[in-house]
Amino acid sequence: MYCRRWRGVVQTDGASVSSSHPLVQELRLQLSNGQDCALLMFGPEQAPPILALHGWQDNAASFLELAALLPEYRVIALDFPGHGLSARRPLSSPYYIWSYIAEIRGVVEHFGWPQFTLMGHSMGGAVACLYAALYPQELSRLILLDILGPVATAPTQLPAQMREALAQLDSLKARQRHYYSDFQSAVQARAEKGLSLAAATQLGQRGIVCDEQGCYWSFDPRLRVLSPMSLSEEQVAAFMQEVVCPALIVLSTVFWQKRRMMYEQRKTYLRHATIHELAGSHHQHMEAQAAEIAALIKAFLI
Repeated sequence: MYCRRWRGVVQTDGASVSSSHPLVQELRLQLSNGQDCALLMFGPEQAPPILALHGWQDNAASFLELAALLPEYRVIALDFPGHGLSARRPLSSPYYIWSYIAEIRGVVEHFGWPQFTLMGHSMGGAVACLYAALYPQELSRLILLDILGPVATAPTQLPAQMREALAQLDSLKARQRHYYSDFQSAVQARAEKGLSLAAATQLGQRGIVCDEQGCYWSFDPRLRVLSPMSLSEEQVAAFMQEVVCPALIVLSTVFWQKRRMMYEQRKTYLRHATIHELAGSHHQHMEAQAAEIAALIKAFLI
């Protein structure tokens, strides 16, 4: 285990992430499955724990804003393998969403929590749903930020999906790393995909590496490849119906406007769900809606 502590700033290898949170720690763990993982930890050590799981191609810095608004909780944000400062998976190990269950198990075992709150944004929320279904006795609460379970694929579409994924993987092997001229250019490229410049900068301070050739996003390029396997809608329903703890779901109205059919179907899967819709983007927890989301979380956890 490797741990460093600062007040006000998290210092990482070659980068610094500013935070208004009074206590921030950086932690590296060698988990029982051999995976090297990095975590950001916020708040008093004895406070009730919230394990936070970020979205696809994001990193633990996506929870800086929200954790600063939850000072009475011990928010621990994990960099998934291949993201942020965590090591990449070996080439023989794919990035299926259920693969991340092993890292969550390792973190829970390290801290020895009898129960905890699990919070996930986007892909992290999909992973959180699976974990809550598999280990219901461990969770006191589940918080889902702009997600209603894993992506589903109809069984008849899986052969084509696997064929495309394998073709993408072969193509990826021949590609060179994508460099930007400087840090700000790399941040701007990410912002153009739907984040505010401030949010993209937060992610970049933990996810961009600069060398003599320029700057690049350090997440594993294999994350760009389509997953060869995914769950069917019936399988998603089976998992989500196993979740027994109360769930808070905060959605972006803008993001879900084109997903209303899925929304109406998925919201019936969870037994004890409270759902709120707010304005803002898919990353609203990093942007103007962060304070409102924090207030909803506090009311939910009382």
